Amino acid sequence: MNCHMERTPSGKAKAPSIKDVATLAGVSVPTVSRFLNTPERVSEGKRESISEAIAKLNYRPNAIARALVREQSRQCLVLSSNTTLFGQVQTIRGIEIAARDSGYALNIGVIAGSSQESIQSSLNNSLEHNPAGVIVLNFDENSDRALHIMPQGTPLVAVAGKCDENIAWISMGEEEGGYLITRHLLRCGAKKVYAVGIPGGGGANDRLDGWRRACQEAGVPMPTPIEAGWDAENARSVGRMLGKNGDVEAVFAGNDEVAMGVIRGLNDCGLKVPDDVLVAGFDDHPLGRIWNPSLTTIRQNFQAVGQEAFAMLLPMIDEVRNGREHSGCWTASHTFVGDLIIRESTARAIAK
Repeated sequence: MNCHMERTPSGKAKAPSIKDVATLAGVSVPTVSRFLNTPERVSEGKRESISEAIAKLNYRPNAIARALVREQSRQCLVLSSNTTLFGQVQTIRGIEIAARDSGYALNIGVIAGSSQESIQSSLNNSLEHNPAGVIVLNFDENSDRALHIMPQGTPLVAVAGKCDENIAWISMGEEEGGYLITRHLLRCGAKKVYAVGIPGGGGANDRLDGWRRACQEAGVPMPTPIEAGWDAENARSVGRMLGKNGDVEAVFAGNDEVAMGVIRGLNDCGLKVPDDVLVAGFDDHPLGRIWNPSLTTIRQNFQAVGQEAFAMLLPMIDEVRNGREHSGCWTASHTFVGDLIIRESTARAIAK
């Protein structure tokens, strides 16, 4: 048999799946599932073929899939590296509403640390109770790394970040959002837009890709993006630094909290928004609506995203529970594109 090992986007070899075992043994996926959970229901000849295939492939049965068949798990897991930020909180709220309506409880797992060992440990601890399915909030690099070491055969949906054709995915349309907000700043008369980003790996990079596209399209210079982290106080320091540059006309901030910090830093330097500098954020944080000045932003419907993520997860759980072959729901995708909301922080045209 001429076989090759599939690889993840990071280049790591993928572990063999139940489908690989079925193909090598010459049986169906449901037959392999029955062998793993109720072997007495499988004929002796097929048991031998499946055992040989498992040994040859070094296949390790997925504990979550087996728990679904045996225990009918009614718990789902949400994985995130940060559960305190506005987007994550609202997405989890949407997932919880949909899960509760379907009779499922929700567990929250936090991806702690940034080393491979700590991420693997966090993942192992979170999967210990064999959830029926997993939703990963892929908003940063650590979440993305956890996503790609998930056990094969786990019902899984990723929210945000770069799409992987082998995983069910919800795109937040962040590249388009970054483009729309930057184009708006340029149309207000800015000749250069500084980008103050949030930690990359998930949608943050997409937002910057949109900023780059708008700048390239307009033929304007692209200053090196500045990362402010998740802390608004760090963003305030970035605002002070930009305020001292003397050439800052417009700033695109990676989210609204960062935009608020940048505005405070610009104010510290005696600059007013929008009179002296235009500032726009992303996500439509409730505080942005009452900030002084109120923030121009991209409004994202995080709760709807969370509800859709759970709706995408349910058919996978059903297929595993009933021993059916994987259908297209395991690689389905859905895109939510945010709306440009124009408020006071860009309510001025720059004199040309």
